[in-house]
Amino acid sequence: MVDSATAGVLANASVQVVGTQIGTYTRNDGGFLLPAVPAGQQRLRVTRIGYSAKEVSVTVTANGQASVEVPLTAIAAQLTAIVTTGYGQQRKEAITGAVATIKGDDANVGVQPNATGLLTGRVAGVNVIANNGEPGGGAQIRIRGGTSISASNDPLYVIDGVPIQNDQTEASGIGIGGGPALARNPLNMLNPSDIANITVLKDASATAIYGSRGANGVVLIETKRGAGGVSTMEYETFVAASAPSNRLDVLSGNEYRDFVRGLVTAGRLQQSALANLGSANTDWEDALMRNSSTINHNLAFSGGTATTQYRASVNFLDQNGVVISNGFRRFQGRLNANHTAVDGKLRMNFNLTSSKVDNDYLPFENTGGFEGGVFTNMVIFNPTQPIRTTTGGQSAFYEIGPGRQSVRNPVGVAEQVADDATTNRTLGNLQATYSVTSFLTASVNVGTDRTSGVRRTYLPRASAVGAEWNGRARQVNRNLSNNTLQTLLTFAPRISDTQELEVVGGYEYSDFDNGEFGAEGRNFLTDAFSYNNLGGGATLEAPFSFREQSRLVSFFGKANYSFKDRYFLTGVIRRDGSSRFGAGNKWAVFPAFSVGWKVSDESWMQGKGFSNLRLRAGYGLQGNQAVSPYSSLILLEPNNGARYPFGNDVVTGVVPTRNENPNLKWEQTAQYNIAAEYGFKDNKYTGSIEYYRKNTTDLLLTVAVPQPALVPTRLENVGSLHNTGVEFTFDANLIEKKDRSFNTGIVASIERNQVDDLGGRSFITTSGISGQGQSGNTAQRIIPGRPLGTFWGPEFVNVDAQGKQVFNNYRVTRDANGQITSRTRDGTTTSPDGDDFGVIGDANPAFSLGWNGRLRWGKFDMSYLWRGEFGRDVFNNTALVYSTQSAVLQGRNFLRSALSQTDGLTEPAIYSSRWIEDGTFFRLQNVTVGYTFKIPGTRANTARFYVSGDNLLLVTPYTGYDPEVFVDAGLASRGVDYLVYPRARTLTSGLRVQF
Repeated sequence: MVDSATAGVLANASVQVVGTQIGTYTRNDGGFLLPAVPAGQQRLRVTRIGYSAKEVSVTVTANGQASVEVPLTAIAAQLTAIVTTGYGQQRKEAITGAVATIKGDDANVGVQPNATGLLTGRVAGVNVIANNGEPGGGAQIRIRGGTSISASNDPLYVIDGVPIQNDQTEASGIGIGGGPALARNPLNMLNPSDIANITVLKDASATAIYGSRGANGVVLIETKRGAGGVSTMEYETFVAASAPSNRLDVLSGNEYRDFVRGLVTAGRLQQSALANLGSANTDWEDALMRNSSTINHNLAFSGGTATTQYRASVNFLDQNGVVISNGFRRFQGRLNANHTAVDGKLRMNFNLTSSKVDNDYLPFENTGGFEGGVFTNMVIFNPTQPIRTTTGGQSAFYEIGPGRQSVRNPVGVAEQVADDATTNRTLGNLQATYSVTSFLTASVNVGTDRTSGVRRTYLPRASAVGAEWNGRARQVNRNLSNNTLQTLLTFAPRISDTQELEVVGGYEYSDFDNGEFGAEGRNFLTDAFSYNNLGGGATLEAPFSFREQSRLVSFFGKANYSFKDRYFLTGVIRRDGSSRFGAGNKWAVFPAFSVGWKVSDESWMQGKGFSNLRLRAGYGLQGNQAVSPYSSLILLEPNNGARYPFGNDVVTGVVPTRNENPNLKWEQTAQYNIAAEYGFKDNKYTGSIEYYRKNTTDLLLTVAVPQPALVPTRLENVGSLHNTGVEFTFDANLIEKKDRSFNTGIVASIERNQVDDLGGRSFITTSGISGQGQSGNTAQRIIPGRPLGTFWGPEFVNVDAQGKQVFNNYRVTRDANGQITSRTRDGTTTSPDGDDFGVIGDANPAFSLGWNGRLRWGKFDMSYLWRGEFGRDVFNNTALVYSTQSAVLQGRNFLRSALSQTDGLTEPAIYSSRWIEDGTFFRLQNVTVGYTFKIPGTRANTARFYVSGDNLLLVTPYTGYDPEVFVDAGLASRGVDYLVYPRARTLTSGLRVQF
């Protein structure tokens, strides 16, 4: 099979003997073989995407062979794009909801450990913020803003038609002086190189088919599949080198020594402070950071016949962090298979993914106080002391004293604490589809998602962390199970040449069974056992465990109608039943409808300059069931405070820890969406503009209940909030020629959220401030009339001549009910109180932007991705606590920026607008350059060599590590930066070979 214009061979063309079931696909060299063809005159029909179909006559002799060369002519018209939507597929032009699709190979550039990175900066209205820069780190993904305050805001992930659990796969770590680091990404189990397409369903009319699980949007992931008649093998490998992209910049040993000596000489510090100075010049940040490597290998096989196709792949990824002693490793295998039988009426699809993920954790903090983990001590540990000392020929990490210490050698903490985890996860499904008639299809899909993870932690007795317990070992097993059954009936009658109708009805059952079991030993004789012999500890803690089970049952229907391929209508209804809610509220109905109009096909629009103009509008209801099982019931737990004597024995009883709420029900979001899609100059320029509004009511919040009660609070449905936004996309095919092309695209979004009601409360405090002396202080308030992420505190003015921080002072008057009636500025103060507090910042961006492009010039190709967020504020909690000279009074180091400040030596760190910084950023996310060449000695096999760079440039006024951060500091907190794991700057070189 060849191209009629270039004479180039054409692979993957379909060849069929007309009137028979005999057929195949062309190989990579363009050739094909059809066995068992009956003798006589036969006609072959040849088809291939992008080419005109062609039929040729061939005479086959008995027991003989015949050969033929078929030239195909390329056509300008392309086949209609097919997009995966809820429980099926639709032509792109017939979709009436807000749906965006990205190609896996286009987005899988640079080092991408999981699917999350493929969404970054490529879909309007989808905001992806990595928690931090650790290998395999988690991320916060918000589709059109969060719809809840306390329930989950994560989207639903569906892989090859099976909804998966996106829960934490391993137990949380042991917090060292604060909250433990956030969980790593549950999607690390899936190799991005296996992803063919990702489709994002954004509005209610698109997601309502998934009911309560689609309240925060849906991410549909399609994996790559094999093609019949074409056997291929693909191998890809890359090696990457990474380094920290920024520094916090603390005082060096020489600078710290000079500073202390200067204070002693000036009489501002006691002479005894000199005794704490050593002779070393240790940069603890340099000692912890490193240049790290990532190695990746992918091997994939695919092929098959006209009736059976398969694709199998294996992957190995080893990513080391840019901080010592941590990393992430994945072993993954995947198999997809399709088979057609019964004259094409029966279609079987099988998908199986099995992965083993090894995590090596670094003991750093999410939040902290007086003490902390690696990064706290990196900033505060005395830089005049060495990393290691030698006594009696024995080398050991330097510590300020024996036994437990609140200030610890950060390198020692990183290297001595063992914190490892292994997760095995299996995701699979089997789907059978049978064409009952030409217009009626039945389908059954059975899937399972099973995860087993174990986390093993040991705090050695020889370390300043573990000395408190003479060694502390813990092992925690976490198991997650999700089974799904889907049954579908699809009715698609042919009404007429101008009308199309498709009706889908279905039933879905999902059960969830999650549990955890842990054991802990303390007081070890030796560190030799590590975490491998819990019984070796003289003190055994009581084991802990839990198990949560829940079910979700759904009935749903969907109808798509089109008239003249110009007018489109979609209606959806789903009835969900969840075991998580009260007895009278377990069931809810979620309807949606949407319409579309292809205006450019109207006769009166011809010649008006539009090659495409479509209008869409939709409305729908969604629910959110993302709360813990048993939330509506009284929860009883064993408690040592409920120990009672029965005869000669003391029995531990149970106490209530949760009030029941039989009226607990779904959060509900009503969303409407209007959009215009446009195209000019034969769709050389295309794009869309969308507006949406989401109104969420019956928010799930924990509130105080009247006493007496079993517990002082309970979960109730109170309050409301709303989100509005505008999304804009623009794509341009600037060059489209045989040997070169260039296309570029922009995605932009403006999102606003506002809290409307909190069930009668005037505000909720949140976002606890980390660091010494900050206990009980908060940085944000959730306030009706204001957005989530509102910073609340005093307004900083300056530092006076006495080294005191000065703030604006306000005079406030209140009515008899305590409501503020007036607030006027009244000079300044050095001791702000509650009346001086107000709104001092907003963590939400004014708008977000992504800009991508792809260039192909002969054998060379290049792609780039820029992304940014503008007009957002970030609370630099790190600077608040560690940018103060007063740390020297406790023998602690501090950030170099404190040297230029005029604060008094005893002035405490006070939260205020001083520490709210402009978090605007514009980042060069990735640049990739590749060269494709023919492998010498072969006819059609090709290889591609490429180099890639991640996070190469960051333009921002922010003074911390990185303005793109997430610290879980409380209810709906956002925009807080506290000692996060630094992001990496990465250079990658790779090779992809196809056989």
